[in-house]
Amino acid sequence: MIDLRSDFCAPPTDEMWEAMRSGSEETVAKLELTVAFEVGKEAAVLCPTCTAANLAALLALAERGRAVVVEANAHVLVAEGGGISSVAGLLPISIGTSDGRLSAEEVEAAVVTREAAVVCLENTHTRAGGTVLDGAAAAAVADGAHKHGARVHLDGARLANAAAALAVDISELTAPVDTVAVSLNKGLCAPYGAVLAGDAATIEAAREHLHRLGAGTVHKAGLLAAAGLVAWEQMRGRLLDDHRRARRLAELLELPEPETNIVLTDLPASALPELAARGVLAFAPGGGNVRLVTHRGISDEDVERAAQALA
Repeated sequence: MIDLRSDFCAPPTDEMWEAMRSGSEETVAKLELTVAFEVGKEAAVLCPTCTAANLAALLALAERGRAVVVEANAHVLVAEGGGISSVAGLLPISIGTSDGRLSAEEVEAAVVTREAAVVCLENTHTRAGGTVLDGAAAAAVADGAHKHGARVHLDGARLANAAAALAVDISELTAPVDTVAVSLNKGLCAPYGAVLAGDAATIEAAREHLHRLGAGTVHKAGLLAAAGLVAWEQMRGRLLDDHRRARRLAELLELPEPETNIVLTDLPASALPELAARGVLAFAPGGGNVRLVTHRGISDEDVERAAQALA
């Protein structure tokens, strides 16, 4: 089977499995410090998932009852179980876009009129097809939010993909925001985890919220952190291979060229069983159209074969 459901299907490397043999609590601290340093923040905390990291950030950044500005199809709003409202108690102010990129003007206007406490960005934007938000655009949004006292969280589950596509250091994309969550197991292939980074006080508050959520005490977390550290240090350099294969897949299917590793098709969700029968696993978010995601487990030959089945 050619598994194009998501890049979290990418298999861990042998180096990750080997590293897990010697992981310890010190490894957790090393991973947190390493990620915090590279994204330009004071502190970081290891979380089970980016969903948990996003929720902990929102809980730490705003009091219940406050508003949060978010893109209408953002993952934190449409694919994280409604935690933004049901758990964090925040009121989402959604702004629809064609490509997942929020404009600074619209965000600032929403912050002012609704007295929003938080703005939530997503980079890359999953449901828009892995679109990238560059540092200048993120800074423009953040400047408008900060001017009126709002803080900015970045859901950067695939932020390493954005940095690779733009050929910039990842810290350029995180500098404008207050907190950022990055996944270790999407394109980076780790078997577990995400890291939330920000200023020391906010991360300490996020740690407390993670405890309340049941995600703050993971026994033997050092084993998982060891694989995550390998993923963070070794796997970002190969993401352009995923982007190249996604572009080739889109070309073969005569679809618009993707910016990173997510190809959006016009096939309906009802096509999934037939695709599986032809040897291709795919996913249709929210029951919409079929989405294809390249990753380390997909070869050039797989792309050609998948294109034949899809055609």
